[in-house]
Amino acid sequence: MNIRVPDELNRLAHIFYSNNEKLYIVGGFVRNQIMGFPDKYNIDIDVCSSAKPEKIISMLKDTEFSVRYMNEDVGVLEIKGNIRVEHATFRREKYALPGVHLPNNVEFVDNLEIDALRRDFRCNAIYYDIINQEIIDPLDGIKDIEKKIIRTTEEPKIVFANDAERILRMVRFAVTLGFKIDNETYNEAKNNVFKLKYISNFRKREEFSKIVTADTKYDFLTDIKYAHARGLVFLDDLDAIKYILPVLSDIKNSGLKADKNKTLYEHIINVFALSDKEVRLSALLHDVGKAKAKMEYGNFAGASELASVIIEKNLGSEGLGFSKKITERVKNVVFCADFNKFGIESAKNIKRFIIENKENLWLIIKLQNAIRLEKSNLKRKSIRANRLNKIYEDMINKGTPMSVSDLKIKGDVLITKIKNIRVNKISQLLKELLYKCVDWPAYNNQEDLLRLANKIVSKNKEEYLY
Repeated sequence: MNIRVPDELNRLAHIFYSNNEKLYIVGGFVRNQIMGFPDKYNIDIDVCSSAKPEKIISMLKDTEFSVRYMNEDVGVLEIKGNIRVEHATFRREKYALPGVHLPNNVEFVDNLEIDALRRDFRCNAIYYDIINQEIIDPLDGIKDIEKKIIRTTEEPKIVFANDAERILRMVRFAVTLGFKIDNETYNEAKNNVFKLKYISNFRKREEFSKIVTADTKYDFLTDIKYAHARGLVFLDDLDAIKYILPVLSDIKNSGLKADKNKTLYEHIINVFALSDKEVRLSALLHDVGKAKAKMEYGNFAGASELASVIIEKNLGSEGLGFSKKITERVKNVVFCADFNKFGIESAKNIKRFIIENKENLWLIIKLQNAIRLEKSNLKRKSIRANRLNKIYEDMINKGTPMSVSDLKIKGDVLITKIKNIRVNKISQLLKELLYKCVDWPAYNNQEDLLRLANKIVSKNKEEYLY
């Protein structure tokens, strides 16, 4: 079986060989080539050997490769030239606490078979000897690839008891590759799922984010169209959701109905399944405010305010630790998802909505379409989203200014031309001029804008003038 190896990696392997060490590729790179994946999907390369980190640093000195520690405690190095690889010395691991990701004791070994046992799944424990062009498969991982099944390297109860993050990795590999999960492996994952509480938010976020976009990882595969939704079903069945997005677990347990045919939780998962990858976090959280309001107060009063708090708690620093930018974007998209719910907003109000939310407009449209598709059983996209899109395109075609910076007049001109104007009111005046131009794009020239500005100021002298 031919494994295609970059030339630079062959040169690295020869440096190892000249120092009496064998360099192996291991993990996804080997697995994917065995599965026949195109080269563009084989980017991440993990390598290993019996060479200890100090020796590698020494033997790569004054070569084309630079070296740095990625994790000194477990002996993982980054080796970098025109390509980048991660090197891990063969090791045996021990864990002091149940379920934690990092071992508390690492013993370097010379034995590849021992190293294979400390890995997670058999399909990821296949090694390729670069110099000898030979595949070493100590745990029959190739058979698992042929059967399209996920099995742990050791007894599942040992693998998951040591590192609960492997439960999330199990789900990720299954859905991105279109694999089944071995029954014993799955059952032991379920038995150990409570140990996810020991895993850092960073680790949970990284794995969850990959599950949420699982259908895009290997998009050439034919049977992964709803891989991301399959991942959520796994997480739900494993009872892992409450350790990732607790609010979804609360909604499921509430039994709230979306309509007579399905629960609110089922509706949310369906919308998530139909959503484009850019808007999936918003899809999962789009009804959390309403659900909380209904559970707490029996109605939807204050749902928008509750949603903002819940999203912050689940995605922000107290939850999965997403960036402030992502968290705020999800808040905005969720808040705006109900805009023009009954289809009665005027074109004027829709234009103002577009101006105020232009940064996330396409995400809002995507979410509105997914919600409508779910409710109409895939029969049609959202009429309100289509109208939003149509008005936006019309604004672009007419040259409508979309922000204050698009106006043909600047604040310094207003200060110069309008006597006694309050400098701290210039931003407000520019915003009012923008809204005038949203309705009448032809006004976006300096002469008309200055005329409009004088008119606005004269009507509100106490507010604008000294």
